[in-house]
Amino acid sequence: MEGQPLVSIVIPAYNAEKTLKRMLDSVTGQTWQNTQIILVDDGSRDNTLRIAREAAERDARIQVHTQENRGVSQARNMGMRFCTGKYIRFLDADDTLPPESTEILVNKAEKEGSDLVIGGYKECLGTREFRFNLENRDDTMTVTEMLPLLCRKANTYFYGVLWNKLFRRDIIEEMGLAFEDGLTYGEDFVFHVTYLKKAERVSFVKEYLYDYHRSMGSMTFRQAFSCVTHPLRNINTKVRLYHSMRDMYIFRNEYGKYRRKLWLYLFKVGLDK
Repeated sequence: MEGQPLVSIVIPAYNAEKTLKRMLDSVTGQTWQNTQIILVDDGSRDNTLRIAREAAERDARIQVHTQENRGVSQARNMGMRFCTGKYIRFLDADDTLPPESTEILVNKAEKEGSDLVIGGYKECLGTREFRFNLENRDDTMTVTEMLPLLCRKANTYFYGVLWNKLFRRDIIEEMGLAFEDGLTYGEDFVFHVTYLKKAERVSFVKEYLYDYHRSMGSMTFRQAFSCVTHPLRNINTKVRLYHSMRDMYIFRNEYGKYRRKLWLYLFKVGLDK
């Protein structure tokens, strides 16, 4: 592992006993072995904590931390406090990684001097798989050059989730960036677009680097269900997400160019790919 930059991997877990071992096996089995695996148990009431601690006994790279049930944002914030790697990844406990996932992301970042790398992903629904990448892109550009793409596709998983991305820890720490509590969904998007205020180079990877296991119990599905059951809260959340994106365009002096299109995000945000 000499010469390999350390990657800190943050995994919040809540009542994930059915999927956590699968996720941890995929993380410890990565071809990129220089990783720091930080699991935060968010007050689980099942065997999640026991499974995590047993995994930590088998692999010294795994750290287990616990908190009372305070939600995924606070769990990730706790996890970030222990990160020491050059790069940070955020994963969900109910998904899995292909073996070369981290290696591909890091190699791209190191080769291109990227502040952010965004990869393709597979959506797994039972025995069926659906593959998505961003227009087969495998290039690198400045954040300013990326803004038209974000404007058109801000509602997609390429910008709305964390798990297909690699971030630089020094940028996160310089900004004092943390996950916003109180959002029923979209905390990933707010984190991402706020990060783009300071990031300068973004790379895309066309390979499929994450297996998103979609189910009734998945984190993303639970967040989507909340949109239906709490419509007023959903509207307020959409407005907050839009403001976070708008603020980033204003910060980068690009709002005037995109203002007539950005507001469409309020109508498109959801589970579109």
